[in-house]
Amino acid sequence: MSNEQILIEQIRTGNDDAFSSLVQGLLASAYKTAYLILRSKDLAEDAVQMALEDSFISIMKNKEIRNFKAWFYRLVYSRSIDIYRKNTRVVLSAIDENPEALDKMQSVSAQTEAIQKETYSEMVALIMSMDKEHSVPILLYYYEGLSIKEISLILNEKANTIKTRLSRGRKKLGNLLEENPKCPVEVKSYGI
Repeated sequence: MSNEQILIEQIRTGNDDAFSSLVQGLLASAYKTAYLILRSKDLAEDAVQMALEDSFISIMKNKEIRNFKAWFYRLVYSRSIDIYRKNTRVVLSAIDENPEALDKMQSVSAQTEAIQKETYSEMVALIMSMDKEHSVPILLYYYEGLSIKEISLILNEKANTIKTRLSRGRKKLGNLLEENPKCPVEVKSYGI
């Protein structure tokens, strides 16, 4: 039995700390995903909160969850899309104008350390300038370290569709990097 499954069983038996242990490592990435879709700090927090509530309810109703991480990210994605559809007139704030969101997006994780610190904000800004069809898979694959299979579960798309979106997204990002003279040479050679 995996650690996730042990924690899920502990939640069902009333262990108050088990849910926190289960989701703690996922919250920063969940927020980044929601923020990328919604581009609003408050709405992203709402989406993550809704996903947390829904996941707790599902666990307590004994829903079978085999891969909690992928399932939870799928839930965050779904709640973000729900909010996006309901709030089509959301005022989008630029990430540079929202230091709290920028801080959360730059929270230290193993994936973040792999990217040069001095180019992180430029890369995120370029990725966020792309359409969601390409930016979300790139964020999940390169920044969150999820596999193609996990991303396909989260986005409810076929693995080949995700591969195609990643490939096209990399090409678009490459073009953006070429067009952006402020972007350091090291970023252009990063290989995304």
